[in-house]
Amino acid sequence: MKCIVIGAGNAGRPAARILNHTGNKVILTDKKLIEEFPAAVQKTLKIMEKEGIELLMGSDISSRMENIDSAYISPTVPENSSIRHLITDNHIKILGNEYISELINNLLELDVIGITGTLGKTSTTHILSEIFKNAGYKVWTCSSRMGNLLSEVIVDGIISGLHKKNNIAVLELPHGTSRLMSQVDLNVGVITNIYPDHLDEFDYSMEKYIARKLFIANSSKILISGILCKEYIEPLRNNTIYYCAENDNCEVNGKFEKGLIDIDYNIPELGIKGSFESPFKLLGYYFENSIAASAAALAYGLDETSIINGLKSFKGIAGHMEYIGNYKGREVHFDAAFVPEGLINTLESFQDQKLVVLIDNPDSTNPRDKYKVGEVVGRYADVIICSGYNETTKKLDIEAANDVINGAVDSEAIKMSVEDMITAGDLSIKYSNPGCIILHVGPGAITNYEDVKSKMMMGIKEGCKKYE
Repeated sequence: MKCIVIGAGNAGRPAARILNHTGNKVILTDKKLIEEFPAAVQKTLKIMEKEGIELLMGSDISSRMENIDSAYISPTVPENSSIRHLITDNHIKILGNEYISELINNLLELDVIGITGTLGKTSTTHILSEIFKNAGYKVWTCSSRMGNLLSEVIVDGIISGLHKKNNIAVLELPHGTSRLMSQVDLNVGVITNIYPDHLDEFDYSMEKYIARKLFIANSSKILISGILCKEYIEPLRNNTIYYCAENDNCEVNGKFEKGLIDIDYNIPELGIKGSFESPFKLLGYYFENSIAASAAALAYGLDETSIINGLKSFKGIAGHMEYIGNYKGREVHFDAAFVPEGLINTLESFQDQKLVVLIDNPDSTNPRDKYKVGEVVGRYADVIICSGYNETTKKLDIEAANDVINGAVDSEAIKMSVEDMITAGDLSIKYSNPGCIILHVGPGAITNYEDVKSKMMMGIKEGCKKYE
């Protein structure tokens, strides 16, 4: 089949690679020249060209429609665009996301566990992968730690043969990736929670956002869900296994006390019941996400010993409640929280301690409620230092930092906007004392982990030299 893919953006590239990988002749076209794309995208496009995909960039494609059998049109291409009319006028079959997803499903000849939700996807993915490794499985793990655009990471893994080198896949599935994974059969699906986020991508409709997340309810043989999603899931299916913390009303319940995580489970539809405990030393949201991972492992059929060993050996994820070290008597932590609910989970881990919070620009590529971020941080912090530099777009937006600070107007914390994380790190030493906690929060810990962390630490080390 000769296919043309319209749009070389985040949807078009993985679609084109899968079509090419499954034996089709593929042309990828875009209004932009290859030089107009970010460097990382240019690199991917050149790889695709080596794989046999013809790149037709910045060109009039009307003369290339002869002998084209089908077309994939990226979601960002306007409905009334001339290219859509051209495809219709030439009676070319349009391939939807479902078609691409079915191709992926046919390629994945191994058991797949998918994890979605607003918060906790990455942690749950890695905890569950650690459990499976302790059970003796070869695990293909795919999360935002491997790349920001997970549909591209998953497709790259397929082309690299990771689905053949392993016997189980544990895949983080954010809402953008769900388009190309909607028809993939999941042995176990996990939805952690749903909170307002990315609503600018859904016409600011929470209902549309929820609907996108709930694709997993239809594709999962067994569905695991945080108890907060029950009201959304019950209208769709009635055989869901719910998990919760400190609550006996769930099939899987977790408690944390004196350095031990205690899991009780009673899942009648699977015919299993029991309890176990494991040492647990991680902070914050790792506790609840460990319950989610344990529930998924139990549902898949793993034994308690494998789960206990997995929880014991899991050391956390870089950029997620990561302990950096002690600097001039200040304990430094690095976290990626930026959605208000996630911020609360992180900040409550340090309540009743003197807390200096460094925030990188919370917008990343999506407009966010910066006032709300400031209001939440202001409830917990003694010092708030917000950088206006957007680590994703590489642009200084001091107004974004000011909005965060203004959101904390009712807080008694010392508040300041600065130009970058180097300055923020430096001032965190100046405005703290031995015994204080210095905590980074913000999306830069995910989108640009190494750079943000190194900038912050450069500033902290300079501050340690300058201030007593």
